[in-house]
Amino acid sequence: MPVAFRSAVALSAVAALWGCDAAPGAAGEVPRPVFDAVAVTPVAFALETDAATATVPLAVAGTLVGEGPVEVRVIARYGEGDSLVVEAAETVQPGAFRVEAPFEVPRGAVGEYAVRVSTEGADGRAGDQAAAVVRFAASNLGPPSVTVNEPAAVTRPAGDETVRVPLEATVTDPDGLVNVAVVLAQLPEGGGTIGRLFDDGEDNDAAAGDGLYTAGIVVDATFEPGTYALEVIAVDRAGAVSDPAPFTFTVR
Repeated sequence: MPVAFRSAVALSAVAALWGCDAAPGAAGEVPRPVFDAVAVTPVAFALETDAATATVPLAVAGTLVGEGPVEVRVIARYGEGDSLVVEAAETVQPGAFRVEAPFEVPRGAVGEYAVRVSTEGADGRAGDQAAAVVRFAASNLGPPSVTVNEPAAVTRPAGDETVRVPLEATVTDPDGLVNVAVVLAQLPEGGGTIGRLFDDGEDNDAAAGDGLYTAGIVVDATFEPGTYALEVIAVDRAGAVSDPAPFTFTVR
């Protein structure tokens, strides 16, 4: 049974703070700012209540070597989709410094946040840089829930023609939609996964992030008339799986 789906994307996990890349300036230039020490905190943060959001108290502290005022910039991005969650900048003097850049996230946005720290000297030249990964965790409030559409019957096409049967699943999650990792169509009774549904605003999906996941079942002349059964499940970032939602379509 041919089905129109796209492949999944997997993200790898890391948790590290890595080094600086200072280089001396030319004679007569203001020396580039250099990190003598730098630390990003916290490296891990856990939400321990059932609140819908959490504020991660991100801060960067250390010691700078240089001349004149130095601008320190802090940027954090969520590993899922590389979306920007916070950007902060502060002008400091050489010596000990601290820049705070707290950010708020939905409880379901668990995983890794890439943090990059950069500097700019008094003459506008780029200075030292550092990077780190902050991991956010939250208790799981329960698995997702799924409901599916009931498509109208389709007539089996002739020759090389095809007909698309829309598959639409409305998904909710007690931890928020951001906690939904994947929505899959599968054959009943452990018959195996046949494809993935998307909520990305592309192809036949009307709007990204609205909780309506879509795909299309392509019916061609090889389909015998009758009723076909599938089921749809949603899996969250903690691995909790929804109850399967039965989906049937009829070919006349």
